[in-house]
Amino acid sequence: MPVNSEQHHFAHAATRHYEDAVFLMDAARLPNADHHFGVAVECALKSLLLRFTAVTMDPVKPGGDRSKMPYLRDPKTGKPAHKYGHLPWVATDVALLTHGRTASPLTTALGGLSAFAAWSVEHRYLDGSEVVEGDVGRRRTVAEKLIALHEQALITGRLP
Repeated sequence: MPVNSEQHHFAHAATRHYEDAVFLMDAARLPNADHHFGVAVECALKSLLLRFTAVTMDPVKPGGDRSKMPYLRDPKTGKPAHKYGHLPWVATDVALLTHGRTASPLTTALGGLSAFAAWSVEHRYLDGSEVVEGDVGRRRTVAEKLIALHEQALITGRLP
């Protein structure tokens, strides 16, 4: 994997955001911990999609700039059929990763993404009063499992 590839950057960003989130949660800085847990999960998922599926960041148009977000190209039209932006994602967003893996640890970890259903990257602009410790704890658990599976996939070169 080239050092400057999107996969490389998403992988390292996932780890960095997760470690910052744990540090912030342990310091009772819940709003920022919550934000970093979400970004960590998002980066890990994008890293996995780019490594193990047909999702790409290639230019949408020939000769254009690299895409700003991962997307799946429609095989018939060649245009983006689905873009992977910020969480929350729905189950169909990660179906590419779980196809044929109905009992895998990855499927179990991805099932926990419902913990991020009410999470939004836009919450970073709010005062943080809506952040509940129990929600952050659930998101931490999901992030911990997904980051561990992501690390395992990086080491073995395959999805667990």
